[in-house]
Amino acid sequence: MGGKGVVLVIQKTIFYSDINLTASHFSIPFFQVKTHDFLNEAEAKELTGKNPMQEWLLDPSMKRTSITFNKWVMGSSSLYVLTNTWNPVVKNNQLKKGDMVQLWSFQVNSLLCFALVKL
Repeated sequence: MGGKGVVLVIQKTIFYSDINLTASHFSIPFFQVKTHDFLNEAEAKELTGKNPMQEWLLDPSMKRTSITFNKWVMGSSSLYVLTNTWNPVVKNNQLKKGDMVQLWSFQVNSLLCFALVKL
């Protein structure tokens, strides 16, 4: 995709909630995020304003998918989430509970993009 500024956002084990078809989201808890510097100031402000962002996700099969990136505040904790087209990513990559994955961010022409790597 010709990206630059690659940053590891999170490495985590897939939980049931990440593959639950009803929930349809991949959670990125703040306390597990390696650095929040993957967001520029405008992107952070957009999410704080509760505005979901449409981004590109390069999945483990190297398929590019448009996905919604959002910030949820739940009581005293916050998390980022990938939603909307998450279920096809789970299905197409046969993600299952217990899989270890990494989520990387990068920029393509100043647009935030993500890459999901299955370890």
